[in-house]
Amino acid sequence: MWSLIILSHFLMLLSFTMLSFSTLSGHFFLNEMGVLTLKYFSIYSVIIYVFTQSLILFLIITINKNIKEIIQKNALSINDEKYSLFKYRMHMHTSLNLLFVTVISILYGAVHTGIMSLKIHNLLFLIILFHYAYNIYIQYQCFKRIIKLISRVNGIIVSKL
Repeated sequence: MWSLIILSHFLMLLSFTMLSFSTLSGHFFLNEMGVLTLKYFSIYSVIIYVFTQSLILFLIITINKNIKEIIQKNALSINDEKYSLFKYRMHMHTSLNLLFVTVISILYGAVHTGIMSLKIHNLLFLIILFHYAYNIYIQYQCFKRIIKLISRVNGIIVSKL
């Protein structure tokens, strides 16, 4: 579990860096003919982003389920309001951000066909990138609360022995 948490932090940093670089190279710099071209790097960055966010969602869900089982099995009474708040925010913002990045990736094709303005697309992409940075902050806080909750549960179980 700890290795997956460390891996998810590394992947968050990697996907944010790749999306940021993709934003600069694919949205603001034109090629020799004066047109934007879809770089393969952008496709890879979106794939890594989707993998990272899916991993984090399933990791949080699995850890939460296991913590609840341990609490019920050992008849513990633990209530952590901040963890519940961050968990709710994390699920909501991660799901929304996944939807936003998927839609904006599809709309990149609309820019190439002239259906959508490049400036609007760039503005939306930057907003989504800032939302992703906020989402990373929420996920980090959620992981911190999980670690504190696991430490409390372990401390209570050990003290019962």
